[in-house]
Amino acid sequence: MNQNKNNNFSPLTPNPSLYSLYVHVPFCEKKCCYCSFYSLAGYENKIDSWLENLELEAKRYNLNPKIKIKTLYIGGGTPTILKISQWYELMRILNENFNLENLIEATTEANPNSLTPEHIKFFLENNFTRVSLGVQSLNDGELKILGRLHDSKKALEAMRLVKNSGLLLNCDLIFAIPGQTLRTWANSLKTVIKFASHISTYQLTLEPETPLALNFDNEKLNEDGYKFYRYAQYYLPRKNFFQYEISNFSPDGNECKHNLAYWTQENVIALGPSAVSYIDGVRYKNPASISKYFNENLIEREKLSPRESKIEKIILAFRTKWGVNYKDLLPEAKKILDSMPEDLFIKSPERIVLSPRGMRLGNSIWCELIDL
Repeated sequence: MNQNKNNNFSPLTPNPSLYSLYVHVPFCEKKCCYCSFYSLAGYENKIDSWLENLELEAKRYNLNPKIKIKTLYIGGGTPTILKISQWYELMRILNENFNLENLIEATTEANPNSLTPEHIKFFLENNFTRVSLGVQSLNDGELKILGRLHDSKKALEAMRLVKNSGLLLNCDLIFAIPGQTLRTWANSLKTVIKFASHISTYQLTLEPETPLALNFDNEKLNEDGYKFYRYAQYYLPRKNFFQYEISNFSPDGNECKHNLAYWTQENVIALGPSAVSYIDGVRYKNPASISKYFNENLIEREKLSPRESKIEKIILAFRTKWGVNYKDLLPEAKKILDSMPEDLFIKSPERIVLSPRGMRLGNSIWCELIDL
């Protein structure tokens, strides 16, 4: 962002509590044909300029004393496309503008095709605790359909590299890929649990602007996805990976603390193009354009009303295994939930939680609540 336009803007109060920090790295070696996130392929020559502007943005939040960060997440894009020298520059920027001494978790995303032993060495030396690896599938045909640069062998090598380093490993997996079968899905799950401490499962959803949407029927994929998701809910808990959120499974204690900050409406500072911050009930969205991020002050600000914040809190809480405390429910929300089938919920005297079937139908439940 332009220094002159942004150096006076800060949404922070002088004495904030612990925050979470997200950094968006919008660069990829190749754009996957299903991806709708803001990322750019073939723009490696822009990384140094991105770092310069990222520093200008970070300085907006540099208070005295510095903001204390409890979780750090470097996402993308493909963070492992950065050279080691660029990683050092990124961490210099973050350390100079934020207090990272209170970190309880530091995660970076990585792709099997670009993750190297040099990256692992850097992560260990800079107090990272987790690597989130974009495995997506361990079937070469499925990887080819997704347009991934790696094959199953490369994914296995990357998983082994992370596990042997002692870093915690999250593996992203995609289901409802065209041509995918329960057998290939089961094989991917069976293999990643040998390496991973956390698994994120995502149904393939084809946004209209993605190349893959031109060749396949999104509605058909959505119908097919139910059986894959249900199998994950059946199989993973039997291997000590418990569903603690709609898309995420882990042994108890290995939940992603950074993502929990989003689902519990904690304050999150987000840096980089397209990044979205949430601070004291206000959402700040950077433009999803590298040229506008570099040159213009186009931050969108959305102040949530107390009612909007309450509804969002209910929906986010329903994403998790902890659900909603009855005292936090709006009367109108309770009425809607009471009208739904009982088997969608697990109820106790204090809380209401989505059952496994409720998790599978979560989108339908949230749609009923979002327009309250």
